[in-house]
Amino acid sequence: MKNIKDLNDDIPVGDIKLFDNYIPSIEAGNYFITVRQPVYNDSTQLDTDGVDAVQEFTVTAPQFFIDKAQVVGMYPAPGSSGKYSEVLPNIVLKDAGLPWERGMDKPGTPWLALMVFQETELNDGDDTGDKSTTTTVAAFQQGQSGVLMPKITREDDIDPKSSCKTISMSVDVFQKIAPGLDELSYLSHIRRINTDNCAIGGINEHGLFSVVAANRFCLSPESQQTQLKNIVHLVSLEGMEEYLHPKVDLSSYSGVVLLSLASWTFQSQADGYSFRMLAENLVNSEKNGNAVDPSLLWLRLPVPANTNTNMNAVVRQRISDGYVPLPWQTRSGESTFAWYRGPLTPLLPAPSTTHYPTADAALIFDKTHGIFDVALAAAWETGREIALADAAFLRKVTDFRQQMNLIADKLMHRATSPHFTSQAIADTDPRSTVQERLRSLLTPQLIKDIGNTASQMPGKRATVTRAKTAAPDPQLQLSTFFGRKDVQERLQQLAADISGELSDWLAKVKLLYPVPFRKLIADERMLPNESLRFFYVDLNWLNAAIDGAMSFGITSGKNQLLHDIVMPGIRAAAQQKAGMIRSRITGRQTADTQPPDVMSGFLLRSDMVKAWPTLVIRARDASDNSLNIIRTDHLAPNVLLCIFSGVPDNVTLSEPAETLCFGVDDEGYAVIRNIVAGDTALGQQLGTVQVRDLSGKQQYCMRAPGSHVLNIAPEDPNGLVQTLQRSMTSLKTPPPNGQLTAGTLALQMMKSAEAVVFQSQS
Repeated sequence: MKNIKDLNDDIPVGDIKLFDNYIPSIEAGNYFITVRQPVYNDSTQLDTDGVDAVQEFTVTAPQFFIDKAQVVGMYPAPGSSGKYSEVLPNIVLKDAGLPWERGMDKPGTPWLALMVFQETELNDGDDTGDKSTTTTVAAFQQGQSGVLMPKITREDDIDPKSSCKTISMSVDVFQKIAPGLDELSYLSHIRRINTDNCAIGGINEHGLFSVVAANRFCLSPESQQTQLKNIVHLVSLEGMEEYLHPKVDLSSYSGVVLLSLASWTFQSQADGYSFRMLAENLVNSEKNGNAVDPSLLWLRLPVPANTNTNMNAVVRQRISDGYVPLPWQTRSGESTFAWYRGPLTPLLPAPSTTHYPTADAALIFDKTHGIFDVALAAAWETGREIALADAAFLRKVTDFRQQMNLIADKLMHRATSPHFTSQAIADTDPRSTVQERLRSLLTPQLIKDIGNTASQMPGKRATVTRAKTAAPDPQLQLSTFFGRKDVQERLQQLAADISGELSDWLAKVKLLYPVPFRKLIADERMLPNESLRFFYVDLNWLNAAIDGAMSFGITSGKNQLLHDIVMPGIRAAAQQKAGMIRSRITGRQTADTQPPDVMSGFLLRSDMVKAWPTLVIRARDASDNSLNIIRTDHLAPNVLLCIFSGVPDNVTLSEPAETLCFGVDDEGYAVIRNIVAGDTALGQQLGTVQVRDLSGKQQYCMRAPGSHVLNIAPEDPNGLVQTLQRSMTSLKTPPPNGQLTAGTLALQMMKSAEAVVFQSQS
């Protein structure tokens, strides 16, 4: 499949589509457009050369280096230790077409390859863990005498002073592990997934990723007690085409230098790091005997043992409810402690309609024990702090208050002044000026009538005496006017028209985007290393934070009255928009656009987040309905926050489909999966085929017995390609046209995704 169509068609979460490649319409490079205009007299050409115009242009693509943001994932995870002897490392790239953007001799051949090394197989570099050397593009192009290096023509958009990285190895190492030119097309492919349930991390909005796999299995230590360092480099093979053949003579070279575009290291050992191991570690410390205690998975401090004293019972209840005792200094200077709880709680607080003009108004005092609860007061101050940190938001609040003051003044003036005709408040447009109103009334006929009336008036004018009346109380008049239901409804309508940017900002507060992490987790013991903690979102805390953020610019009783009238509508708009923020970020529409009445979620602190940054999350409620994810973000490299609309009955975490690795089972077998539509489901396992002898006695589909390098070799009857083709045909799922491609090979060599289900406790 050389072109990907229907990029916007939807696929279910957890499903995967595989494509062979993504070949661009024009490869990267320098190009010229020449236009020639000959001059003719009838049919006779007057000039022999014509008039030429030449336009040069460059099709850009990475060449000597790639942006780090292109790398979505690496497996095995950088810096990890585990049992990887049956795994072919792979790298996932954000740009679906990247491996095919540069031209090779054979169309459709990737210019990228993933190579796996032991430390002793690479020459020393700049004392870096990956043994690479940093140089400049210009220095690299100068070459080294007697060393084989790629023949690359630098494109015009590449600065010769730019930095790039290289690796150096012996000719023997290069020939032993480098993929052949005819093998490269089988080592890169495209994966399409549904990204709705993945953490947001700059992923392709269509769920398209390119995957480059190594042709060499991870290297394992001989001893069960040791580890062996593996070094993986994503290298450029542009300009190396003539040397990627098994029988090419490289005896005239003393070594080989390649460009390294990305790299990482990990430790291979007899046992250890895996998705299953990390998932089990999340609950190992939350066991009561041999069974997992769900109550230990709530986001809170460890609950103290039960005692008979009243004070300890109170402390135990507070901690069980998610509170943390923190040092606190009162306004009068006394140092004591107070109870604090952030917006993420182990219980669902009863909703409150109370709103707070100040932080002190939100303080709660426990008279029985003489201790303050500062949770909502801290929330109010938090809202004020994050508002102060955003100058643009403060300007929006100030502008909004000024506009609402002018609108209220005009509405009141027009409703109470005898100079305006009686008009319903709902029909009054306070944004129109008196001049506009006067111009609409001054018709030509009216002007003529006024002139006629003036000419008919007698010379002596009558004197009109008005009775003196007491001036109305402005405060009473204002409160009476603002107390009218029609006035309140009109103010709310007008506020909705001009408060869109405010509700956008407050929607982010609803999902905790600007809230500092220390306000979410006040004590590290609430979220220890390798832990999963569930929570409800306290809407009372969020509303107090919004009260603090919107407290600016209230300088009079009139401001306060207006604030109280329009804020319910702004809060409701923010709640509505909170459910759609993720859709706007990902570019994917969600079926449920209702504002979340109850929000819940989890925090995950684990190496699992580092290893699988686009971890797939599925949540279902008690009726087995799927819940919408309204936020997933990495708060740190190993911390993942996920918020649901609703309360899940169970949550499933699984390996993301785009990072599923290639490999074999513990006995060296690959799985044969169905690719023929029919009674048997696509992807269903039909059988196995032996690819590798882990004892090293038989060659099978390796380059030699005991070798870690696959013999993909499509022309070799004993190579991986033809071996898989025969097995698939015998199992009645032959590859299209009888020829294995990158996509069909990926399906057979891909290891099944692992998943873990956590049952929620309401």
